[in-house]
Amino acid sequence: MKQAFIVAALMISFFAGCISNTPPKELSQWDTTAQDGLNLRLETIQVDSGWGYAIFADGKKLIMQRQIPVIEGNHTFETQQDAYNCAHLVIVKLLRGEMPPSVTRNELIELNIIKK
Repeated sequence: MKQAFIVAALMISFFAGCISNTPPKELSQWDTTAQDGLNLRLETIQVDSGWGYAIFADGKKLIMQRQIPVIEGNHTFETQQDAYNCAHLVIVKLLRGEMPPSVTRNELIELNIIKK
């Protein structure tokens, strides 16, 4: 049991480490494959007053985020880069097995998406 846990933890760490912190040249799409063969794809999307993102798992929409999570009101991401950075964080959490892959206010501050 302990050995299986260690192997699983190493695999998750390895695949989470495979995710580049450098965004691709084209921010509108980004793909990765999780350790169990699950294909995750993120797409940044332009919404009425800014940006949002969608995350797909094996081609099926898993998450549609049209506004910044956690903060009150209907505030979209100001830039495509902000939407990408938040979606990237969510994918990292999914690969680590965090369910739900919630984003905190402090994480949004660390990503410079919102101010204190």
